[in-house]
Amino acid sequence: MTDASRPLPASDSAALGALATALGVSGLLWLAATFQAWIHSSPAPKFSGGRVISVLLHPDQPAAAWGHSGGSTPEFWCLAVGLGLSAGGAAYAIHRGCRARTQRVAWHHRTGMATRSDIARAAGAGRLKGRIQTLRPTTAAASVHDVAHAVGLSSGITCFVTVEDSTVVLGPPRSGKGLHLVIPAILDAPGAVVTTSTRPDNITATLRARQSAGPVAVFDPQGLAPGIPSTARWSPIRGCEDPHVAMIRAKALTKGAASGTTDANFWQSSAEQAVRALLHAAALGECDAADLYRWSLSAVHAREAVMILSTSPKAAPAWHQGLDSIISADPRQRDSVWAMVSIAFAALADPRVLEAVSPAEGEQLDPANVLANNGTVYLLGTSTGAAATSGLVGAFLEDVLEVARCKAAGSPGSRLDPPLSMILDEAANYPLPSLASLMSDGGGSGIATTVVLQSLAQARAVWGEHAASAIWDAAIVKLILGGGSNARDLDDLSKLIGTRPKDVTSRSTGHDGRHSTSTSTSEVPILTPAELRTLPFGSAVLLMRSARPIALIMSPWTKRNDAKSLTAARKDLEQRIRDASLVRP
Repeated sequence: MTDASRPLPASDSAALGALATALGVSGLLWLAATFQAWIHSSPAPKFSGGRVISVLLHPDQPAAAWGHSGGSTPEFWCLAVGLGLSAGGAAYAIHRGCRARTQRVAWHHRTGMATRSDIARAAGAGRLKGRIQTLRPTTAAASVHDVAHAVGLSSGITCFVTVEDSTVVLGPPRSGKGLHLVIPAILDAPGAVVTTSTRPDNITATLRARQSAGPVAVFDPQGLAPGIPSTARWSPIRGCEDPHVAMIRAKALTKGAASGTTDANFWQSSAEQAVRALLHAAALGECDAADLYRWSLSAVHAREAVMILSTSPKAAPAWHQGLDSIISADPRQRDSVWAMVSIAFAALADPRVLEAVSPAEGEQLDPANVLANNGTVYLLGTSTGAAATSGLVGAFLEDVLEVARCKAAGSPGSRLDPPLSMILDEAANYPLPSLASLMSDGGGSGIATTVVLQSLAQARAVWGEHAASAIWDAAIVKLILGGGSNARDLDDLSKLIGTRPKDVTSRSTGHDGRHSTSTSTSEVPILTPAELRTLPFGSAVLLMRSARPIALIMSPWTKRNDAKSLTAARKDLEQRIRDASLVRP
């Protein structure tokens, strides 16, 4: 270590501190005398050390010490105290600002974080130019914004996420996920959008803007956004003449029905078997959601479904036998299975929900039309409460995905163009069974999936340890916001981000009084769990493929060029919701 880099001895530091204090007090007293002289139209006093000492020795005679006759002693000291407090406050504010800026710069440019060249290669616009034709095979003269949307800035470079990148956003409530990421992603999507939420925030901020891009439908069976018409009517029976569709639909409706029970796999499989048979029978028998609900209330009523399956030439082979075996089973076993069937359709007890899933002739929402016309579908629902509709919303999502996959298979490059953006805000409320596979292969089909979670612990609780890990591992883009409080998650994320070398200097004193210094290098986390928890609001760590971690500064949608019109539209829709809430019974 060089002499220049050695810290000052304690005695020298104390001397410098005393000198700085003396100069500060002297300047403060002179400024107070100058202000007092100006107030009383007297000449400004000249500064001298002797006058400062005289004021300190004779505090009751400051005017005499400074050589002017205007003003009283209390006035002088009030001015001195006021100036001192003002100077101290300003110094503290400057110190805090510099410290905060230093901390931001420190973690942004810390060893191990992505450099400017790393950022440009991993997330910059330049890397996309050679991919435009692949990502939008049928679009002539497509631009970067047709194949990607910006998520923020890092080292002055705009970072983009492409339409084939599956994304996971981690951030606790009120961490700015919607403000910085979800709403901008909805607004900037180049094609159709299907987005979920448990609150109407995203709808109010984006609905009017999305209406200019294509048709908009709102599926809100619980009436969470009164005043915004629920224009989408969709039946869970739609397409279930096809046994494959019925199986997919049943898996979504019964997701988690047997969680926490002994032999959960057996009970889950039995519930799926019963629900898919009921859906298939309802479709073949031209029944409606009210019939489904009636069948779900009692296994005895479900014998109607057995009759339909046993007599219809289009019924899947042996499905009637499978349903009949459940209905005719030991009463305890039958009742246990039917309890799960009842849960799958429990939301239909609410007349509003039943109406939303009972479309009249010509009212049925067709996902193919949404995809073809760059439409937007907003899905609102909760996973708790008597009228929880998360199962229906999940089944709706699976329906859209199945149609999208089929359309992509017959498109040039086996890819949707324009792509479909699946923006799943509060995704844990709608635990799609196929989410892990969608994250891994959806991008290649032109289905860009964004999963927004509060934490990895939340994902594990909903999907299970292995499925949650598969979803996380399949995400090409990972965005980590501050505020997390799960110690295990923070530690895992810190390890994922990696380590950096750090020189550690130690000093020792020998028996002979001589000082020695040694330096060693150790590996420390690039970002500790505590630093991840305290990331500033509006900041995030961006992980992309094998690139180094990127320190991201996000921009809220309220700072967009079109923010004024978006804000006005949001206020209008929010007022409609408030007005409708007042008159709703």
